[in-house]
Amino acid sequence: MARTSEGILGAFVGTIGPVTGYVRNGQNILRSSASNVKYKPTALRSAQLEKLKVCNRFTKTFSGTGFFNKSFPAYGNTGNGYNRATSVLMNQALIGDYPHIHLSYQHVMISKGKLPSALHAAAVPMKNKSIYFNFSDNSSTGTASASDVVILVAHSEALQQTIFSLNAGFRKNCEAILEASIFKNQLVETWMGFLSSDGTHASNSVYTGRIQL
Repeated sequence: MARTSEGILGAFVGTIGPVTGYVRNGQNILRSSASNVKYKPTALRSAQLEKLKVCNRFTKTFSGTGFFNKSFPAYGNTGNGYNRATSVLMNQALIGDYPHIHLSYQHVMISKGKLPSALHAAAVPMKNKSIYFNFSDNSSTGTASASDVVILVAHSEALQQTIFSLNAGFRKNCEAILEASIFKNQLVETWMGFLSSDGTHASNSVYTGRIQL
């Protein structure tokens, strides 16, 4: 739409063909109109978009919880935990070629940081549909502490849902339980990690396997 407010030689406001006119600070300005040409994305661009889509499908199941802000401490980096988690997924957890790209769950990390990781960690289903995690006490290793808090995560790909606990016990306990009745009769992927007692540090998570509930 275009209009002339002062006759054919007056100010021109609107768009006609390749020209757009508008008034700014009392001056009539003409510029080229935005191009209507639609560019077809390259194969590389399409593959990158698909990778991001696959990662977002997983991270979206944590949306609104603030989980990644705690499990992926900034350590001086910019951005938020959600972005840091997505970056790790993009760099190390994707397999396959476009358009058949998917997550390798054993390479997914649900926490990342400087604390020592869990040792000899495993997960098994319980009769009440909870998940039992056990691990060795390595609280004397490096910066690990007996009071480090256990993080537990279970993810159902079929349901596109995730449950987790950011306070499931302590490193010294060598065991923890995640209530998972919501995933009855489902295959789930499981992980565990640690947070320091003050919440400023995390460990790299450990994949504890796929189990049937």
